[in-house]
Amino acid sequence: MVNRIRKWISIIAIVGVAIIISSLICWHLIPKPMFHGDYPYYPDVESITKAADVIIVGDVVTGGKVKDLIVDTTPNKPDKTPIPYTLSTVKVKEVVKGNVHVGDVLTIKQLGDYKNKPEEALHKIDGYLGKNTEQLMFLSEYNDSPYSPVNPYQGAIQIKEGVLHSNSEYSLFGFRDDDSLDSSIIIIREYVN
Repeated sequence: MVNRIRKWISIIAIVGVAIIISSLICWHLIPKPMFHGDYPYYPDVESITKAADVIIVGDVVTGGKVKDLIVDTTPNKPDKTPIPYTLSTVKVKEVVKGNVHVGDVLTIKQLGDYKNKPEEALHKIDGYLGKNTEQLMFLSEYNDSPYSPVNPYQGAIQIKEGVLHSNSEYSLFGFRDDDSLDSSIIIIREYVN
């Protein structure tokens, strides 16, 4: 009788472990739920410069805080739904366009919870802002909401040792790693009013 009980306990333990392992494998194979944004594309430096309210070079001070925000500005709409955004703070090092100043710390929002339900484009290009990175940013400004890159592919371009680096083929500067920050800012300034 005792041997039979031990045998059943062993079988139950093996089945339990198999179920746990199978669940973990399935969890990693099932695609993450993601947000799918619809964004404008800017074919050249002039169009993105004119579209952006603020253009800065800044250092990402903090990143990865997720907060549900209500960004729907539809008047008299009673059922506005909060949406998760990943928030970062960026310290302004250089102002190319806009009403901000060197030393200001801006809060930047990017659609989605970067870990649990990211925005598809940002997830594909690893585009969520990373702490301690330097960025050239084309931003939209809002009255009651943090700043936002004009789109995920083109709105934030990482700078590494004075050179623009993008993971997105849709970036104005593509995958190339040979556009210097200084020469890019000279081109951008040509289109600032």
